[in-house]
Amino acid sequence: MWRLSATLRERKHSTEVLKKSLQSSLTTATKRYQHDVAFQLDYYMSPQFAGVASALVNNSYQDKGLDLSFLPTCPVGLEQERVRNHQNDNSNGITMGSVEQNIFIPTLAKNPTLKTTAVAAMYHKSPLCIASLPGVHQADGNNSEKKMIIGVHEDTVDLMRRVFPEHEVVASPRATKNTDLLSGKYDAIQAYTTTEVPALRLGLGADPVVTMLEGCNGNTRLGYGQVMFTADECLEGDQREVVKAFCEATFEGWSYAIRHPEEAVEHVREARKMLGLDDENNDHWHPSDEFELEMLQRCNDHAKSTFEGDRYGVIDASRWREASEWLLGGEGDVDATFGLDKELWQPQNYSN
Repeated sequence: MWRLSATLRERKHSTEVLKKSLQSSLTTATKRYQHDVAFQLDYYMSPQFAGVASALVNNSYQDKGLDLSFLPTCPVGLEQERVRNHQNDNSNGITMGSVEQNIFIPTLAKNPTLKTTAVAAMYHKSPLCIASLPGVHQADGNNSEKKMIIGVHEDTVDLMRRVFPEHEVVASPRATKNTDLLSGKYDAIQAYTTTEVPALRLGLGADPVVTMLEGCNGNTRLGYGQVMFTADECLEGDQREVVKAFCEATFEGWSYAIRHPEEAVEHVREARKMLGLDDENNDHWHPSDEFELEMLQRCNDHAKSTFEGDRYGVIDASRWREASEWLLGGEGDVDATFGLDKELWQPQNYSN
Protein backbone atom coordinates (compact mmCIF):
# COMPACT_ATOMS: atom_id res chain seq x y z
CA MET A 1 0.00 0.00 0.00
CA TRP A 2 1.23 3.48 -0.87
CA ARG A 3 1.76 5.70 2.17
CA LEU A 4 2.05 9.45 2.53
CA SER A 5 5.63 10.60 2.84
CA ALA A 6 6.82 12.48 5.91
CA THR A 7 7.26 15.57 3.74
CA LEU A 8 3.65 15.41 2.62
CA ARG A 9 2.39 14.89 6.16
CA GLU A 10 4.32 17.94 7.33
CA ARG A 11 3.00 20.06 4.49
CA LYS A 12 -0.61 19.00 5.19
CA HIS A 13 -0.66 20.29 8.75
CA SER A 14 -4.46 20.34 8.89
CA THR A 15 -6.35 17.96 6.64
CA GLU A 16 -9.62 18.76 8.39
CA VAL A 17 -9.30 22.45 7.59
CA LEU A 18 -8.67 21.62 3.93
CA LYS A 19 -11.57 19.16 3.90
CA LYS A 20 -13.92 21.77 5.33
CA SER A 21 -12.94 24.34 2.74
CA LEU A 22 -13.34 21.90 -0.14
CA GLN A 23 -16.78 20.73 0.90
CA SER A 24 -18.19 24.14 1.74
CA SER A 25 -20.65 25.92 -0.53
CA LEU A 26 -19.76 29.03 -2.52
CA THR A 27 -21.28 31.20 0.22
CA THR A 28 -18.79 30.25 2.94
CA ALA A 29 -15.65 32.00 1.69
CA THR A 30 -13.37 33.27 4.45
CA LYS A 31 -10.98 36.20 4.46
CA ARG A 32 -8.28 33.94 3.08
CA TYR A 33 -10.19 33.51 -0.16
CA GLN A 34 -10.79 36.21 -2.73
CA HIS A 35 -12.71 34.30 -5.40
CA ASP A 36 -15.34 31.54 -5.49
CA VAL A 37 -14.77 28.85 -8.13
CA ALA A 38 -16.96 25.81 -8.81
CA PHE A 39 -15.64 22.92 -10.91
CA GLN A 40 -17.70 20.37 -12.87
CA LEU A 41 -15.66 17.25 -13.55
CA ASP A 42 -16.87 15.08 -16.42
CA TYR A 43 -16.57 12.04 -14.16
CA TYR A 44 -15.89 11.41 -10.51
CA MET A 45 -12.51 11.96 -8.87
CA SER A 46 -9.97 9.42 -10.14
CA PRO A 47 -6.38 9.30 -11.46
CA GLN A 48 -7.57 10.96 -14.67
CA PHE A 49 -7.74 14.13 -12.54
CA ALA A 50 -4.45 13.56 -10.74
CA GLY A 51 -3.32 17.12 -11.37
CA VAL A 52 -6.46 18.52 -9.78
CA ALA A 53 -6.07 16.21 -6.78
CA SER A 54 -2.43 17.19 -6.25
CA ALA A 55 -3.32 20.87 -6.52
CA LEU A 56 -6.01 20.36 -3.87
CA VAL A 57 -3.86 18.49 -1.40
CA ASN A 58 -0.90 20.83 -1.90
CA ASN A 59 -3.15 23.88 -1.37
CA SER A 60 -2.34 25.37 -4.78
CA TYR A 61 -5.88 26.70 -5.25
CA GLN A 62 -5.97 28.19 -1.75
CA ASP A 63 -2.60 29.83 -2.24
CA LYS A 64 -3.99 31.67 -5.27
CA GLY A 65 -6.99 32.93 -3.33
CA LEU A 66 -9.47 30.47 -4.83
CA ASP A 67 -12.27 28.97 -2.73
CA LEU A 68 -12.85 25.85 -4.80
CA SER A 69 -15.94 23.65 -4.63
CA PHE A 70 -17.05 20.77 -6.85
CA LEU A 71 -20.42 20.23 -8.50
CA PRO A 72 -22.06 16.78 -8.24
CA THR A 73 -21.02 14.03 -10.65
CA CYS A 74 -22.62 14.76 -14.00
CA PRO A 75 -24.51 12.46 -16.41
CA VAL A 76 -22.57 12.02 -19.64
CA GLY A 77 -22.90 14.86 -22.11
CA LEU A 78 -24.43 17.40 -19.71
CA GLU A 79 -21.22 19.07 -18.52
CA GLN A 80 -21.70 22.32 -20.44
CA GLU A 81 -25.34 22.57 -19.44
CA ARG A 82 -24.41 22.12 -15.77
CA VAL A 83 -21.71 24.80 -16.00
CA ARG A 84 -24.09 27.20 -17.74
CA ASN A 85 -26.88 26.67 -15.22
CA HIS A 86 -24.58 27.03 -12.24
CA GLN A 87 -23.03 30.22 -13.60
CA ASN A 88 -26.48 31.69 -14.26
CA ASP A 89 -27.37 31.05 -10.62
CA ASN A 90 -24.00 32.23 -9.24
CA SER A 91 -23.01 35.19 -11.39
CA ASN A 92 -20.53 36.58 -8.85
CA GLY A 93 -18.37 33.45 -8.98
CA ILE A 94 -16.53 31.45 -11.62
CA THR A 95 -17.73 28.09 -12.96
CA MET A 96 -15.28 25.76 -14.70
CA GLY A 97 -15.81 22.38 -16.31
CA SER A 98 -13.95 19.56 -18.05
CA VAL A 99 -14.99 17.41 -21.01
CA GLU A 100 -13.55 15.89 -24.17
CA GLN A 101 -13.32 18.12 -27.25
CA ASN A 102 -15.32 15.51 -29.18
CA ILE A 103 -18.23 16.21 -26.81
CA PHE A 104 -17.65 19.92 -26.27
CA ILE A 105 -17.66 21.07 -29.91
CA PRO A 106 -20.76 19.22 -31.22
CA THR A 107 -22.69 20.18 -28.07
CA LEU A 108 -21.82 23.86 -28.43
CA ALA A 109 -22.61 23.85 -32.16
CA LYS A 110 -25.99 22.26 -31.47
CA ASN A 111 -26.81 24.67 -28.64
CA PRO A 112 -24.91 28.00 -28.83
CA THR A 113 -26.96 29.35 -25.92
CA LEU A 114 -24.71 27.31 -23.62
CA LYS A 115 -22.10 30.05 -24.17
CA THR A 116 -19.07 28.11 -22.99
CA THR A 117 -15.44 28.51 -24.07
CA ALA A 118 -12.41 26.23 -23.75
CA VAL A 119 -9.21 27.69 -22.32
CA ALA A 120 -6.81 24.76 -21.74
CA ALA A 121 -6.58 20.96 -21.92
CA MET A 122 -5.32 18.37 -19.48
CA TYR A 123 -4.70 15.78 -22.26
CA HIS A 124 -3.06 16.41 -25.62
CA LYS A 125 -5.27 13.83 -27.32
CA SER A 126 -8.25 11.69 -26.49
CA PRO A 127 -7.54 8.24 -24.99
CA LEU A 128 -10.82 7.03 -26.49
CA CYS A 129 -10.71 3.62 -28.15
CA ILE A 130 -12.66 0.46 -28.90
CA ALA A 131 -11.68 -2.66 -26.93
CA SER A 132 -12.51 -6.27 -27.78
CA LEU A 133 -11.35 -9.63 -26.49
CA PRO A 134 -8.44 -11.54 -28.00
CA GLY A 135 -9.69 -13.71 -30.82
CA VAL A 136 -12.51 -11.32 -31.77
CA HIS A 137 -11.89 -9.48 -35.06
CA GLN A 138 -10.64 -5.96 -34.56
CA ALA A 139 -13.21 -3.19 -35.15
CA ASP A 140 -11.31 -1.27 -37.80
CA GLY A 141 -14.08 0.66 -39.52
CA ASN A 142 -15.03 -0.37 -43.05
CA ASN A 143 -12.52 -3.21 -43.34
CA SER A 144 -13.84 -5.64 -40.74
CA GLU A 145 -14.75 -9.12 -41.93
CA LYS A 146 -17.48 -9.45 -39.30
CA LYS A 147 -20.25 -7.09 -38.30
CA MET A 148 -19.78 -6.31 -34.64
CA ILE A 149 -22.08 -5.02 -31.94
CA ILE A 150 -20.27 -2.18 -30.17
CA GLY A 151 -21.55 -0.84 -26.84
CA VAL A 152 -20.80 2.85 -26.30
CA HIS A 153 -21.76 5.74 -24.03
CA GLU A 154 -25.00 7.43 -24.98
CA ASP A 155 -23.25 10.73 -25.75
CA THR A 156 -20.92 9.15 -28.34
CA VAL A 157 -23.38 6.99 -30.31
CA ASP A 158 -23.45 9.35 -33.33
CA LEU A 159 -19.68 9.71 -33.31
CA MET A 160 -19.09 5.96 -33.17
CA ARG A 161 -21.61 5.25 -35.91
CA ARG A 162 -19.74 7.69 -38.11
CA VAL A 163 -16.38 6.02 -37.41
CA PHE A 164 -17.75 2.44 -37.65
CA PRO A 165 -20.58 2.59 -40.23
CA GLU A 166 -20.38 -1.14 -40.99
CA HIS A 167 -20.97 -2.15 -37.38
CA GLU A 168 -23.97 -1.95 -35.08
CA VAL A 169 -23.36 0.75 -32.49
CA VAL A 170 -25.69 0.81 -29.48
CA ALA A 171 -25.93 2.88 -26.31
CA SER A 172 -24.91 0.94 -23.22
CA PRO A 173 -24.39 1.64 -19.49
CA ARG A 174 -20.85 2.78 -18.77
CA ALA A 175 -20.90 1.21 -15.29
CA THR A 176 -21.11 -2.38 -16.62
CA LYS A 177 -19.11 -2.10 -19.84
CA ASN A 178 -16.35 -4.58 -18.97
CA THR A 179 -18.83 -7.17 -17.71
CA ASP A 180 -20.91 -6.72 -20.86
CA LEU A 181 -17.83 -7.34 -22.99
CA LEU A 182 -16.67 -10.38 -21.01
CA SER A 183 -20.16 -11.90 -21.03
CA GLY A 184 -20.42 -11.64 -24.80
CA LYS A 185 -23.27 -9.12 -24.75
CA TYR A 186 -21.15 -6.90 -27.00
CA ASP A 187 -18.31 -7.76 -29.37
CA ALA A 188 -16.51 -4.54 -28.44
CA ILE A 189 -16.98 -1.62 -26.06
CA GLN A 190 -16.09 2.03 -25.90
CA ALA A 191 -13.03 2.23 -23.68
CA TYR A 192 -10.15 4.46 -22.68
CA THR A 193 -6.52 3.43 -22.84
CA THR A 194 -6.07 4.97 -19.38
CA THR A 195 -8.79 2.97 -17.65
CA GLU A 196 -10.64 0.00 -19.14
CA VAL A 197 -7.65 -1.23 -21.15
CA PRO A 198 -5.32 -1.83 -18.15
CA ALA A 199 -8.28 -3.10 -16.09
CA LEU A 200 -9.11 -5.68 -18.77
CA ARG A 201 -5.46 -6.70 -19.10
CA LEU A 202 -5.07 -7.23 -15.37
CA GLY A 203 -8.34 -9.15 -15.21
CA LEU A 204 -7.76 -11.29 -18.30
CA GLY A 205 -4.04 -11.81 -17.94
CA ALA A 206 -3.77 -10.80 -21.60
CA ASP A 207 -3.98 -7.60 -23.59
CA PRO A 208 -7.39 -6.76 -25.09
CA VAL A 209 -7.54 -5.81 -28.75
CA VAL A 210 -7.50 -2.01 -28.98
CA THR A 211 -8.50 0.25 -31.86
CA MET A 212 -7.66 3.91 -31.24
CA LEU A 213 -10.28 6.37 -32.43
CA GLU A 214 -7.82 9.16 -33.24
CA GLY A 215 -6.73 8.58 -36.85
CA CYS A 216 -9.07 5.61 -37.34
CA ASN A 217 -9.94 5.10 -41.03
CA GLY A 218 -7.23 7.61 -41.82
CA ASN A 219 -9.07 10.80 -40.93
CA THR A 220 -10.83 10.67 -37.55
CA ARG A 221 -9.88 13.72 -35.46
CA LEU A 222 -11.10 13.92 -31.87
CA GLY A 223 -8.78 16.67 -30.67
CA TYR A 224 -7.93 17.28 -27.02
CA GLY A 225 -8.95 15.28 -23.96
CA GLN A 226 -10.21 16.70 -20.65
CA VAL A 227 -10.66 20.20 -22.05
CA MET A 228 -11.04 22.85 -19.35
CA PHE A 229 -13.79 25.33 -20.17
CA THR A 230 -15.80 28.09 -18.55
CA ALA A 231 -18.87 30.25 -19.10
CA ASP A 232 -18.19 33.01 -21.65
CA GLU A 233 -18.77 35.84 -19.20
CA CYS A 234 -16.07 34.47 -16.90
CA LEU A 235 -13.49 35.51 -19.50
CA GLU A 236 -14.35 39.19 -19.18
CA GLY A 237 -12.88 41.84 -16.89
CA ASP A 238 -11.33 40.79 -13.59
CA GLN A 239 -12.86 37.32 -13.79
CA ARG A 240 -10.48 36.48 -16.63
CA GLU A 241 -7.55 36.61 -14.21
CA VAL A 242 -9.37 34.24 -11.86
CA VAL A 243 -9.74 31.69 -14.68
CA LYS A 244 -6.03 32.08 -15.39
CA ALA A 245 -5.21 31.53 -11.70
CA PHE A 246 -7.32 28.35 -11.77
CA CYS A 247 -5.32 27.08 -14.75
CA GLU A 248 -2.05 27.95 -13.02
CA ALA A 249 -2.99 25.98 -9.91
CA THR A 250 -4.32 23.02 -11.90
CA PHE A 251 -1.19 22.63 -14.01
CA GLU A 252 1.06 23.12 -11.01
CA GLY A 253 -0.80 20.07 -9.75
CA TRP A 254 -0.14 18.17 -12.97
CA SER A 255 3.52 19.07 -12.82
CA TYR A 256 3.67 17.63 -9.31
CA ALA A 257 1.79 14.46 -10.28
CA ILE A 258 4.14 13.87 -13.20
CA ARG A 259 7.21 14.21 -10.97
CA HIS A 260 5.77 12.27 -8.02
CA PRO A 261 3.34 9.63 -9.35
CA GLU A 262 3.29 7.43 -6.23
CA GLU A 263 2.48 10.41 -4.04
CA ALA A 264 -0.14 11.57 -6.55
CA VAL A 265 -1.94 8.24 -6.16
CA GLU A 266 -2.40 9.10 -2.50
CA HIS A 267 -3.53 12.61 -3.42
CA VAL A 268 -6.29 11.14 -5.59
CA ARG A 269 -7.41 8.81 -2.82
CA GLU A 270 -7.49 11.63 -0.29
CA ALA A 271 -9.31 14.02 -2.64
CA ARG A 272 -11.83 11.28 -3.42
CA LYS A 273 -12.63 10.90 0.27
CA MET A 274 -12.82 14.62 0.92
CA LEU A 275 -15.05 15.39 -2.04
CA GLY A 276 -17.30 12.36 -1.96
CA LEU A 277 -17.07 12.07 -5.76
CA ASP A 278 -16.45 8.32 -5.78
CA ASP A 279 -19.96 6.99 -5.40
CA GLU A 280 -20.53 5.37 -8.79
CA ASN A 281 -20.32 1.59 -8.81
CA ASN A 282 -18.62 0.36 -11.96
CA ASP A 283 -16.65 -2.61 -13.21
CA HIS A 284 -13.87 -0.95 -15.14
CA TRP A 285 -11.45 -0.56 -12.24
CA HIS A 286 -9.08 -3.22 -10.99
CA PRO A 287 -8.79 -3.35 -7.18
CA SER A 288 -5.03 -3.03 -6.89
CA ASP A 289 -2.33 -0.47 -6.22
CA GLU A 290 -0.71 -1.60 -9.46
CA PHE A 291 -3.78 -0.53 -11.44
CA GLU A 292 -4.12 2.89 -9.82
CA LEU A 293 -0.47 3.70 -10.39
CA GLU A 294 -0.54 2.50 -13.99
CA MET A 295 -3.70 4.49 -14.70
CA LEU A 296 -2.18 7.62 -13.19
CA GLN A 297 1.04 7.23 -15.16
CA ARG A 298 -0.93 6.76 -18.39
CA CYS A 299 -2.82 9.96 -17.61
CA ASN A 300 0.47 11.69 -16.84
CA ASP A 301 1.72 10.76 -20.30
CA HIS A 302 -1.25 12.52 -21.88
CA ALA A 303 -0.69 15.58 -19.69
CA LYS A 304 3.03 15.69 -20.54
CA SER A 305 2.18 16.03 -24.22
CA THR A 306 0.34 19.31 -23.58
CA PHE A 307 3.59 21.03 -22.57
CA GLU A 308 4.60 23.95 -24.75
CA GLY A 309 7.05 26.71 -23.98
CA ASP A 310 6.85 27.12 -20.21
CA ARG A 311 3.65 25.31 -19.23
CA TYR A 312 1.37 22.30 -19.43
CA GLY A 313 -2.16 22.50 -20.77
CA VAL A 314 -1.60 24.49 -23.96
CA ILE A 315 -4.12 24.18 -26.82
CA ASP A 316 -2.84 24.77 -30.34
CA ALA A 317 -5.52 26.70 -32.25
CA SER A 318 -4.78 25.07 -35.60
CA ARG A 319 -5.06 21.55 -34.17
CA TRP A 320 -8.22 22.58 -32.31
CA ARG A 321 -9.71 23.82 -35.57
CA GLU A 322 -8.75 20.67 -37.47
CA ALA A 323 -10.53 18.48 -34.93
CA SER A 324 -13.53 20.79 -34.75
CA GLU A 325 -13.97 20.68 -38.52
CA TRP A 326 -13.96 16.88 -38.48
CA LEU A 327 -16.30 16.70 -35.48
CA LEU A 328 -18.80 18.95 -37.21
CA GLY A 329 -18.81 16.77 -40.29
CA GLY A 330 -16.53 18.85 -42.48
CA GLU A 331 -19.42 21.07 -43.45
CA GLY A 332 -17.71 24.36 -44.39
CA ASP A 333 -14.86 26.14 -42.69
CA VAL A 334 -14.78 26.33 -38.90
CA ASP A 335 -13.25 29.41 -37.35
CA ALA A 336 -10.12 28.57 -35.37
CA THR A 337 -11.59 30.37 -32.37
CA PHE A 338 -14.92 28.49 -32.36
CA GLY A 339 -15.40 27.47 -28.74
CA LEU A 340 -11.80 28.44 -27.88
CA ASP A 341 -10.05 31.33 -26.16
CA LYS A 342 -6.66 30.91 -27.80
CA GLU A 343 -4.87 33.57 -25.77
CA LEU A 344 -5.61 33.07 -22.06
CA TRP A 345 -3.37 30.04 -21.48
CA GLN A 346 -0.37 30.31 -23.77
CA PRO A 347 3.41 30.31 -23.20
CA GLN A 348 5.14 33.60 -22.45
CA ASN A 349 6.18 35.50 -25.57
CA TYR A 350 3.29 33.83 -27.41
CA SER A 351 2.06 35.66 -30.50
CA ASN A 352 -0.85 34.88 -32.84
